[in-house]
Amino acid sequence: KWGLQKVLTLLGAAWAAWDYFQKTAIALWKAKKDAKAAKKLEEQRRKEAQRRRSQGISVSFLVSDLDQMLAQEFGDKYNEETTFQDVGGWLWGSREEGAARFQGKPDFLGHATMENPDTAEPGVSLCEAIAAKFPRHVSSANVFISWTWRYSVKALLEALRKYCADRGLDTAKTFVWLCFLCNNQHEWLSGAPNDGVEGFGGMIERIGKVVCVVDSFSAADAVYFRRLWTVFEVFIALTKNIPIDLALMSDAEQRLFVTAFGQLKESLIVDVMNATATEKEDEDKIKLMIQRASNGSQGVNDAVKQLFLKLFNKLLE
Repeated sequence: KWGLQKVLTLLGAAWAAWDYFQKTAIALWKAKKDAKAAKKLEEQRRKEAQRRRSQGISVSFLVSDLDQMLAQEFGDKYNEETTFQDVGGWLWGSREEGAARFQGKPDFLGHATMENPDTAEPGVSLCEAIAAKFPRHVSSANVFISWTWRYSVKALLEALRKYCADRGLDTAKTFVWLCFLCNNQHEWLSGAPNDGVEGFGGMIERIGKVVCVVDSFSAADAVYFRRLWTVFEVFIALTKNIPIDLALMSDAEQRLFVTAFGQLKESLIVDVMNATATEKEDEDKIKLMIQRASNGSQGVNDAVKQLFLKLFNKLLE
């Protein structure tokens, strides 16, 4: 009797152990499966976010519809002299306003109230707002535009129109990526962490073509060559062997055709260590990266200058 009881006890313990093992194994398998599914979902969300952020806007929409919409929204204060900095201030306020910078601003194209798919908070890029209302004018960007917010809106749009006309490009199929329109400024200007160096560098690689919109070739008045971000974008494209093309604003183009090449060579000055960025942290990071390049900052200066001399000379031919 005692032997039978012992056997039954051992069998019961063995069954309990097996049951525990089975349940634990199932729980571990389920946890692993759930983790794999969560990882897959997170990867899908990351790719979708990257796809949205890599969208560009057709040049045809920019030079006609957007220009008219800005005029309708802002009236007489939107004119030939209006810069992207001006429009940015009207839409997203200034740094001095702090956390209140977005309050009471125009909901242009509905971008301020649309829900951000990544955060479920209101505020998307102008590009996403345009995609919601005019989907045929937004697609994967095929041109990264290197430029500066200090440019006149109308002058930049005209430079893009003329660039497409000169190259025989269909403006309806030329989708350009401009940070002003394609970055979510509610994120970028809110003070939330954003790695612009990695973000812009990665965007240039994904798009695979850079067009530099240059306002002047003279060191005395060229905004393009005094801004660090624009030189950085060219630096990235050069190091990654990404095609670079040139679009000139009308004033610069007119002066170019009456300037001797020798004078052009003397006028064009690239000095990356004296170029500036709005954010000191970005400026320090970019300059450190450039200093660590194989030929250092002077090598970058020389490479960028030679590239632009080649591009300018090509326009003169």
